This record gives sequence, structure tokens and C-alpha cells, in this order.
Amino acid sequence: MAQYKTFTTCGDNGPWVSKLILELPGVARANDVGQGSFSVYVERMDLEEGGIALAAEHHGGPKLPSRGFVPVLAVHVCDEKGNAAEAGTHVALELPECRLTKRIDGDVMRGYIRGLEYRVTQLAAIPAEVPGEAPVVGLVFDECAGDVCPALDGWRLDGMGTYAGIDMNYGWFEPNVAAINAFRALPGFFHKDPLPKKLPLVLWLHGAGEGQEPYRTVCGNKVTAISGPDIQEKLGGAAYVLAPSSPTFWMDPDGKGELVDDNQSHYVAAVKALVDEFVAAHADTIDTTRIYIGGLSNGGFMTCRMIADYPGFFAAAVPVCAPWVGDLATDEEYAAMAKTPMWWVQVDDDPIVTPKEHLQAAWPHLVAAGAQDLHATYYDHIEDANGAHLIGHFVWVQAYNDEPRTDLDGSLVRYEGFPVTLWQWVGKHRLA
Repeated sequence: MAQYKTFTTCGDNGPWVSKLILELPGVARANDVGQGSFSVYVERMDLEEGGIALAAEHHGGPKLPSRGFVPVLAVHVCDEKGNAAEAGTHVALELPECRLTKRIDGDVMRGYIRGLEYRVTQLAAIPAEVPGEAPVVGLVFDECAGDVCPALDGWRLDGMGTYAGIDMNYGWFEPNVAAINAFRALPGFFHKDPLPKKLPLVLWLHGAGEGQEPYRTVCGNKVTAISGPDIQEKLGGAAYVLAPSSPTFWMDPDGKGELVDDNQSHYVAAVKALVDEFVAAHADTIDTTRIYIGGLSNGGFMTCRMIADYPGFFAAAVPVCAPWVGDLATDEEYAAMAKTPMWWVQVDDDPIVTPKEHLQAAWPHLVAAGAQDLHATYYDHIEDANGAHLIGHFVWVQAYNDEPRTDLDGSLVRYEGFPVTLWQWVGKHRLA
């Protein structure tokens, strides 16, 4: 049987197979294949229980066996990485983002990594490379030869260790400094000074559903956006990203696996120990005056917990839909938090992290504690790229796309008099 590769896109709704790359037995030309040349069947496997996964479309509806035919949106000749070409020995099949192409599904409390097994059947003959010879027919592609995922370039997802007595996995991104400097040295519009020897570090903390396993942590909610060229440039041109995986939940006060809304975490010392070890291992290339922290939902809480316990360590903090219970925190905790510049992101109609008990309750305490560089982007509601109303809790989509730019009163956030976006603001901070 013939081989295929998957091409994974890390999107706002998680990773999905956006393309299949088929290896042909010979050369095909651009007009030799079309949308009706192949059919695609897939079975998504439950990697924990075995068998075909039962899954719902999006985050609701009935759970159905995750198998069936996937529409083919377009077909084109390409190279082995899926890049279009006039002629070549590979063909790319463009697929839609839907339940049958998702690598992770579940809900906000748990994401499940799925194994995708494809069977691609050739439906139309491909003319022979040499006129007069027999066309290529009857191909069946059912052996996966690997995955192409450009968003994971520079990432390692095999980090593990014991920190403050707790076993923890993690993923991390290390920028390609040589390649970036070569690009920055191009003449004309792109010319910029070389990167500094030491780069910032972003500690990013996942939500409740993305713990334990680094692939789920990094790809489940597009942490790869922070390693993408847009945010990297706003952080000064390049930055490390460290993404630890909680063994249970960050909002677990005793490590027993229960999510408790009491502002306590069993993992504070372990996360700090991981950061310290990571920084020590990259002592020549990480700028300790530019260590940033942020996170979404559960990770937004953990962001608050960390800056309360380690005041003055982080240069800036980004709590996104953070379930920090405003009236449970002490004056001492708020005084400690006020030492770190903060930009909160929240949606008024968030049904999970309700603003009244969290951001709205915490805000006056932060102001009273003397927080100076304090901002919050507060949305009435949020929409996706197609204008569809999203559940308010999913505001990390806006954060990853660097959309926040307004303050709590609706005015533009400014730094030294100039308007900035969320990640531009982060990148301008360093410890004194």
C-alpha cells in the first residue's frame, strides 16, 4: 500500500489535519489531478480506551463514532512538505476543519488526543509521465509516514523532571537565533539590528483541559501562537516559551486531582523550581530581567498565584479569564501582586469565570494596593473570525491573536504615550 503524511494546523479551536500529502509512484503535473481524484476516509481512535473514539462536534451535541468520509476541498501537486508545485511526486489534499480532522477534542475540563487513521482511495487516473505508457490507477494510501506541523518548529515536547518533589512534564520553544539574525540582516525593508545575546522567556500556563501531556498543553489552545513570528517580533524579535503541564489542575490545593476555587495550588513551588532550572540551563541566552508570565482560565488563576507568591520576579503578567477569587485574597497577597505589571483579559458573559466574583472583585483591591501598571481589556462578548458568537470563556482566542488593546474604561492602552497591543505591552517590560 502507498504512504501519506498528515499536515497539522494549530488553530484557534485546537490542532487539526488540514492537509494530506500523498507520495506518488511517479511525477504528476498540476493539471493531472483535481478535487474528484481521491476520496478520504478516516477513523479517529481513542488512545486511552482503545477503539474508535466517541466525540461530539465542537463542545456540545451527541457523541458519535468518530469515523467517516471527509470532504476534499482542493487537490494540488506539491513537494514533500505540501508546498504547491507545477510538477512533483506528491499530491496535497486540502481538508476542512471538522470533528473528523481534529487531533484533540473534549471540553474545557479535559482534552483528549486522538489517533487519526486515514485511507485515501484514488478515484481518477493520473496520466503517465511518459506519453503512451499506462496511467497510474488504483492507488490506496493507508500507511502514515509522519506529520508535518510548521507551528511546532522549534518546539520540544519531551521535557520531564521532578521539581519541589513533584513529577512534571513540559514543552518548550527555543528560537532559531541564527536564522532570525540572517533574516534581520537582509537589505532594504527587512534590515534590523541583530538580536541581543540574551532573550526574554514567556512562562505560559494552560487551562484545566490541557494538563499532564505537553502536546495537549502546547497545541490544545494554540500556545504555538506565542512562538509565531507576530508575537515573537513584538517580544523583541525572539523569545523562549516554557509551557509546563500540570499533573492534575493548577487549581488543585493538595494534588489529589480535585479542582477547588480557593486561590490555592499544590504546584506553586514546583513551577518556580522548573523555571529556575530552565533559566539556569540557558543562563547564557535568557534575560532574567525579562521573564513574563501568563495563562488562560486555570492558568490565569495560576498566573495570579505565582505573582502573589513571587513578587518582583516576573517583568509582566497576563491573566486571561482568570478564576482568581477576588474576595478570598488577602491584603498581603494584593500588595505582592501589585509589584508586577498586569494586563487582565475578561469577557462579561463568561459563564465559567464570572467577572463579578473574579476580576470585578479583585480590581478595587489591586488599585488600593497601589498597582500602577495595571490594565484590563473587558469585552461585552466575543466572536470568531466568521462573526459567530463564542462562549465568553474562550477569550484566549483574542489573546493569542493579539486583539486586546483597550483598557477597562475603553481607552487605548498606552506605553510611554504610544498605543500598544497586549503583546507589544508585554515585550516592552523588564525588571529594573
